[in-house]
Amino acid sequence: MSSGIRTTGRSLRRKVVALLSATAAVVLLAAVAPQSASADTLRTFNVALSCSYGLPYGLSVDNGSGWYYPDGSSYASGGVKFFTVSIPASATSLAINTGFCETDPQTPMWEGYRYSITPGTSTISATGYCLDEYVYPGPFVRYCSLSGLTYS
Repeated sequence: MSSGIRTTGRSLRRKVVALLSATAAVVLLAAVAPQSASADTLRTFNVALSCSYGLPYGLSVDNGSGWYYPDGSSYASGGVKFFTVSIPASATSLAINTGFCETDPQTPMWEGYRYSITPGTSTISATGYCLDEYVYPGPFVRYCSLSGLTYS
């Protein structure tokens, strides 16, 4: 009779171990799996950007969460670089900067402008300009502005 109890005890322990292992696997999978349901959707931002010192290289964006370089593409035509990038659809503000302008004598401090934008999934298009200048007697600064902001 005692061997029957041992068998039942072993069987119960195996079931508990199997259940805990399965639970741990589910918890681990949930922790490392991307949370696409809670991820912000994206929208397209097109900007034709020029600099006071040659072509811009790189487009950085701040939409309230700090500066970053969004995924996208670019091409140059004449003295303008055309960027197509993705930004969060929930963004309500927008500021731009460039990594550097082609013939900058040095890296300036950003002193640009921030714009309110309407959240949504429509494409935003604008023209941008980054003016780099010395502010006497202060530092070399960059003012990046947007104009002609449209939604489509």
